[in-house]
Amino acid sequence: MEHDQAETAGAGSSTTSRGATAAFGGGFRIGRIADIEVRVAWSVGVVAGLLSWLLATQVLPDTAPGRSGGAYWVASMCVTVAFLGALLAHELSHSIVASRRGIRVRGITLWVLGGIATLEGEPRSPDDELAIALAGPATSVAIGATALTTAGVAAALGLAELLVATLVWLGTVNLLLAVFNLVPAAPLDGGRVLRALLWRRRGDRTSAAVSATRAGVAFGYVLVGIGFVEVVAGAGVGGIWFVFLGWFLVNSARAEQIDTEVTAVLAHLRVADVMTRDPVVVPADASVTQLMESFVLRYRCSSFPVVEPQQRVIGLVTLARVKSVPFESRSSTLVRDCAWPLSEVTTATPNEMLLGVLRRAGDDGDSRVLVFDDERLVGIISPSDIARTLQAGRRADRSTRVRP
Repeated sequence: MEHDQAETAGAGSSTTSRGATAAFGGGFRIGRIADIEVRVAWSVGVVAGLLSWLLATQVLPDTAPGRSGGAYWVASMCVTVAFLGALLAHELSHSIVASRRGIRVRGITLWVLGGIATLEGEPRSPDDELAIALAGPATSVAIGATALTTAGVAAALGLAELLVATLVWLGTVNLLLAVFNLVPAAPLDGGRVLRALLWRRRGDRTSAAVSATRAGVAFGYVLVGIGFVEVVAGAGVGGIWFVFLGWFLVNSARAEQIDTEVTAVLAHLRVADVMTRDPVVVPADASVTQLMESFVLRYRCSSFPVVEPQQRVIGLVTLARVKSVPFESRSSTLVRDCAWPLSEVTTATPNEMLLGVLRRAGDDGDSRVLVFDDERLVGIISPSDIARTLQAGRRADRSTRVRP
């Protein structure tokens, strides 16, 4: 539910849901640039190795023959580092423009398909959207043009042919990536541009976003189709790469569409509008067996706040946590010993905006939210509450559309 924006460069820039961001945004921290945390996923090492091997054994020997194997390897490693630096520059440009437009940047992660810049929140206007989207491709074009211009100057001066070949490759690849990124299909940067233009024309950001994500799904399937054709034709790795990239774009576009629709339904709701009031509580000193027999089977709930004798809430127990307790130990294991402690459960007040609370709610506490009013437990929000609200919102939207 987190309303994050994640721009992915390299194979293309994209916006993903929080789940995709979590999946691809791991790795290890390498530092901060312009006060933005930069991380590198482990998959980058594999990509860098494969790219260096391809350049050293095929691309550079074909374009600048006659050098030693060691020279090709040194040149390939240098251009690989430069290429990763160009991807980072692409993401930094998105992030810096977003920051200047009032959107907080959580960080940048380089991964197998390029990079992910995680932005907290969304652009406030079509102009902000357009500026952020175009910043990345513009940077790639600038890097590509600079590399090709430098290659031309180096060739004119009679410098080493291998140097010229590496600059030509770097410049060409950056220009190709810029062009690819500008395909008008979310989650690519071009999808952001399309969304901004449709938003400006229609005055409806949600409608524009849905159109852009549908274009992204269609483009993803086109890439998958091209990949299958290449595999059948014997292209091998190249075809498999297109299939992988296309499938990633399809899934990212669908996830973004869902996130957009969810945000549209929940944006104006408060916690009190969604929560289940006066939830059933479980004594902390009850056994897991008692929990199952006297509470789960009776109330058909999958989570319960845990209270001490003074009715002070100390945590939250869920069926997922109970499953970790061996069956033979459930009669001797107390609920307090298998519950999420309150410090690890997301809490809220009834008047808070729902989306703001959901942004705070991660995997802790099984994504449940406990609602307090002056330290008194008044409600709980579970995935079923959100699902019920979304279903009602979609029914209302459909009825509005068919109303004469």
